[in-house]
Amino acid sequence: MNKSKTNKLLAIVLAISCVVIVAGVILYALLGFNTMPERTESYTVEVSYETILDEIYDKVGDLEKVCEDAFRANGVSYDAKEIVPCMDNTSLSETNESMIKYTFKSDTDEAALAKAVEAVNTGVAANENFDLAHVFAGMHEVAGTRFYEYAWRGAIAVAVGAVAAFVYICIRYGVSLAVSGFVCCVHDALFTAAVFAIVRVPVYAATPLLYAAVAALVSIVLWLIFANKLRGAFKAPENASAQSEELIRATAKASRKPMLIAAAVVCGVIAVIGAAAASGASLFLLPAIVGVAVPLLSTFFIGPEVCIPLRKAFDKRRAAKENKKGYIGKKKASENADAE
Repeated sequence: MNKSKTNKLLAIVLAISCVVIVAGVILYALLGFNTMPERTESYTVEVSYETILDEIYDKVGDLEKVCEDAFRANGVSYDAKEIVPCMDNTSLSETNESMIKYTFKSDTDEAALAKAVEAVNTGVAANENFDLAHVFAGMHEVAGTRFYEYAWRGAIAVAVGAVAAFVYICIRYGVSLAVSGFVCCVHDALFTAAVFAIVRVPVYAATPLLYAAVAALVSIVLWLIFANKLRGAFKAPENASAQSEELIRATAKASRKPMLIAAAVVCGVIAVIGAAAASGASLFLLPAIVGVAVPLLSTFFIGPEVCIPLRKAFDKRRAAKENKKGYIGKKKASENADAE
């Protein structure tokens, strides 16, 4: 890829980045992120029964009707219903029991729900169809997962890891690559957060910070791959006379395929796990694909172009120092000539 085409692509990428980040900042200031309310707790009513009720008498439908009539009579409505069959290697299998599990929202009136459960047990006791099935209903309070707490802690942990990686790049590969990597890291974090502010994807509170931190860490990892390849290119004897600009662009081009493959594999794993997970976990996992994909943009286009002028500046400074060390002055030079 020639220099003019590279500059055109860089200009397009920078224009897109500026538009997305500025629009994201404005929308965040006006609307914030599209955060989903988190259910911090819930109630469940578990109605256990021996499987004979279903296998022989086919009365599970009658049991559901008794339960749901009791709920309606006491003014409560369930959010989800699940029939848990008797399974091997579970505590239920030991007593040959199955279960109907009703889930209620956290704002359900606890006293009314308790009365409904009592009504279920009363209705079951009065119905001779359930005598041999040992039916019993019980209420439980369930603490929900607070995603925002884990997201906030995760964002801090990932950000600390990114800073540590940046320090490592600075020590091992030099300041020019470290500064370029830092530019990519900041760009990717801002770009990722801006995407969530613009597209209004529903996310849990604070998770955009986590996705931005993930983008920063992925950016550093990709930049480490590039920096290691570039270091090898500079040390190769066949590149002793090559210009730094030429080597940086050639290394960036050669690094694209393995980086694309690595990012595609990670995104594929996240997509598969997210698709197979429960709805709450999917809402948490799937948007992380953005944080993995965005760093490719900066690593391919922005980072190398930022690195080129920095590398040139440090090369020039190094050459000036070496020339200064080799300079012995006019007087000393004349003395050496006389001695010869």
